[in-house]
Amino acid sequence: MELGVLPFRAIAFQILFLLIAISLESLILYRRLALDYKTSVRHATTINLFSTFVGWIIFFNVQQVLPEGLRIQLISLFFFERVFPNQWSTSVTPMLTVTALGTFLGVVIVEYQGLTLLETLLETRKPQEETDSFLRSRDRFKMRRLDGGILFKKHDRAYTILVANSLSFSAILLVLLFRWLDQTLIG
Repeated sequence: MELGVLPFRAIAFQILFLLIAISLESLILYRRLALDYKTSVRHATTINLFSTFVGWIIFFNVQQVLPEGLRIQLISLFFFERVFPNQWSTSVTPMLTVTALGTFLGVVIVEYQGLTLLETLLETRKPQEETDSFLRSRDRFKMRRLDGGILFKKHDRAYTILVANSLSFSAILLVLLFRWLDQTLIG
C-alpha cells in the first residue's frame, strides 16, 4: 500500500490544537453549563472532533473548485507552511484573514449545532423546557445580574460556545505566534 506524502507536521499540529481546544472548552462548559467535569470533557471532545471533521470535509471540497494557482497556495500553506511565488502570493494574507474569521464563525455554528444534537441524542435536553422558558415574557426581557451576564442567561449554550471558542482560538493563535517567533528569530 502506497501512502504517498503524509503531512505529519500538519497532523501533529491538528492533534495539538485539538488538545488545547478540548481542554479549554471543557473548562468553559464545566463552569457555564453546570455539567460535571467528565461530561464537559466528553461534550467538548465530541463537538471539537465533529467540527474538525466538518472543517476538513469543507476544506477538501472547496479546494477542488478553486483556481489552480490559489489551490496550490492553499495546500502548500496548510500542509507545508510555505507560500509559493505565483499570481496569488500577494493576496494570501488578506484571504487568510477573511478565511480565519469565517472559520471561527463556522466552528462556532457547527459546535453549537453539534452540542444541540449531542444533548438531544443523549436526552439531556428536553425541547419542551426550552419552549416553556422562551414563552415566558418576563424571563425574556428581564435584565440579568452580573453573575449571569447582562444579555445572556448563565446557562446559555450559544454564548458558552462563543466564549469557549474565543478562548481556544486565542490560545491556538498564541501557540502559532510563539511558533512563528521561534522560526523567525531562532531558526
